[in-house]
Amino acid sequence: MPKTSIVIPVYNEADNIQHLYEELHKVCSSDSEFLFIDDGSKDNTFREIHRLSEQDPRIKCLSLSRNFGHQNALMAGMENTTGDYIVLMDGDLQHPPSLVPELCLKLDEGYDMVITKRRQTADVSGLKKLLSNFFYSFINLISETKIEPKAADFRAFNKKVLDSVLQFKERDLFLRGIFSWIGFRTISIEFDAPARRFGKTKYSLVQMMRLAWKGTTSFSFKPLRIALLFGTLLSIASFAFGAYALFAYFNGETIPGWASLIIAVMILGGTQLLAIGLLGEYIARLFTESKKRPLYLVRDSINISKK
Repeated sequence: MPKTSIVIPVYNEADNIQHLYEELHKVCSSDSEFLFIDDGSKDNTFREIHRLSEQDPRIKCLSLSRNFGHQNALMAGMENTTGDYIVLMDGDLQHPPSLVPELCLKLDEGYDMVITKRRQTADVSGLKKLLSNFFYSFINLISETKIEPKAADFRAFNKKVLDSVLQFKERDLFLRGIFSWIGFRTISIEFDAPARRFGKTKYSLVQMMRLAWKGTTSFSFKPLRIALLFGTLLSIASFAFGAYALFAYFNGETIPGWASLIIAVMILGGTQLLAIGLLGEYIARLFTESKKRPLYLVRDSINISKK
């Protein structure tokens, strides 16, 4: 099997590091590398990684100066890999390390990328499942790029795919969308995600909603077009109502009181504010891109040669 780089973003996962390493050690070859990205952890995560690196030189680590977020940490890892195959996985053991050989086997068969899809995830609330299903249905409705439902960031790919992804210079990353957009020969496999052994999930409901909104605005302009459509329809309705009011006035008819006026004003005002807010969100993303700030800053590293 070609040299494989396992990229693992971690944030406050000190209790899981040893167990994760033991599981990877069972299934990975001697020339693999385990590249941990410590995304500004506040516990002993970096110390645990450093301790293990003294026993196994395959262990590498980038310690970021603060928490830059899961997507940026993944990009940091991809920019520092040396393997011919790259595997992205989380450090909480909910992405089974035992699945890594199967992912690499699919790459050996000629596929460029192998994505994983969760059949079921232990300890996930019904609300999260409902919101996740709604997000994938919604984004696939408005976006030209199909995002696989229930797809995880747990995936494997070859150098060709890596070189393509690294060409993207976006500040607001939505990697699932990028991987879908680039194409290449892809296959999916399913897995069951077990419950976490230690700690709590770092992906709260609010963070999931932020990622969903980032994905929506990164891969579709349709929300703006929908706002334009609603604005146009309401404007037509408003002009029609105005024409009716003027006609009624000249005919001496009495227009009903303030209720109809208030309703019209509220509908028009609310629609305008919604459209302005949506436009502002896109402008804010343009502003973020124009500043060209780095995706991450490195505080310390282990066994990584400076480029």
